[in-house]
Amino acid sequence: MKPVLKSTLLAVLLSSMSYVAQGAPDEDILGKGDHYPYPRDSKSYSVQDEYKVGEFSHLDKIFETRTIKHGPEIDPLPTASTAPTFTYKYQGKTYTLDDFLDRQRVTGLLVIKDGKIVVERYQYERQPEMRMTSNSMAKSITSMLIGIALQDGKIRSLDDPVEQYVPKLHSGPYGNVTIRNLLRMSSGVKWSQVYSPGSDNYRLNNETMFQKARGGVSAISWVQGTVAPQGTHFNYSAADSYVLGLVLQAAIGMPLADYMSDKLWAPMGAEDDASWVVDWSGMEPENCCFSARLRDYGRLGVLLANDGEMNGKQIVDREYLQEATDSTRQPAYLQSQVTKEPNDYGYQFWLERYKSRTFAMFGVYGQALIVQPESKIVMVFTSVWQDADNPPNSERHLLINAILKTLGGDIEGVGKRPSGNPG
Repeated sequence: MKPVLKSTLLAVLLSSMSYVAQGAPDEDILGKGDHYPYPRDSKSYSVQDEYKVGEFSHLDKIFETRTIKHGPEIDPLPTASTAPTFTYKYQGKTYTLDDFLDRQRVTGLLVIKDGKIVVERYQYERQPEMRMTSNSMAKSITSMLIGIALQDGKIRSLDDPVEQYVPKLHSGPYGNVTIRNLLRMSSGVKWSQVYSPGSDNYRLNNETMFQKARGGVSAISWVQGTVAPQGTHFNYSAADSYVLGLVLQAAIGMPLADYMSDKLWAPMGAEDDASWVVDWSGMEPENCCFSARLRDYGRLGVLLANDGEMNGKQIVDREYLQEATDSTRQPAYLQSQVTKEPNDYGYQFWLERYKSRTFAMFGVYGQALIVQPESKIVMVFTSVWQDADNPPNSERHLLINAILKTLGGDIEGVGKRPSGNPG
């Protein structure tokens, strides 16, 4: 075959598979001229616009990480025979999926229906084999691992206190907090979740992913004080998730990455290894820093859409997942009317305001995995939003509604509040 003809056929093939979108916004600002560079070590890491695209797809080249190995059996995740058209109205105009990508800083978008890919798109020179960071989506992954550890008997009860697994936290504010209240971000421990230098969250990141301190239990030992009795007040807190990780690691008695590989990543049929940043002590900070291929996030979504079952095997306990992701099973203080968040909250999952059970994993700068089990619809977004403070993204919410409606999903009950990105 002539080289020119081969190149033409390859271009047509890639186009038909919808791998690459054209006209992504702010390409020059985000580093297109330098092919989206990224620093080669954590000392130079920065979430400035010119590095975000490269950093968010090469975290394992910048930080020290541990590998979550995939297994020998790969779930095929086939592509659907037809690609539907999605349209939505925004500010008086009708837009398509291509318009959305032209307007939004999306690095990857995957839509799955009934276990088949209906949309797979990448922008900013990103490719399917790249591992995209999830940021706070990692919190929900940790919740799934808690459910597995509970199923395995490694954790005896969600009502066990932290100190039962991590005695070193006995004298601090987390000692008597239960695992269930950590899962619900309702420890009552004082914490301010902002992303600016000098904040609580900034210090925790310095002591974990940036390895500027010893990590492990010491990374959280400086947190002091309570603002409410546990189990009465929602306060989104990376510290709650980090302590949850300390409990999990103590309970399983092995590196989290190894446990995840054996119990979740390999059994669900991931196509590639994933990675998780580690702190100086060698522990994975469960509040952030997990990276994987877009399609493997999709497989994780399919597993969740099947309530923990994949290929006839119950990988995560069904009852645990339903309790974790059903807003009707949460106390009133976790409802958005009380928290003033865009969504209700469960066990490290955000619960969307649809009548049909719909839930999400969110991460700062626009990462999301959205699942509606009844309709078997899964959506994955990886992004490089300009701001970390996660303003409500109403246009994305409208696209999500359009995808659900077009694919036969439920959108009843939507409209009171836009779906933001609280992670």
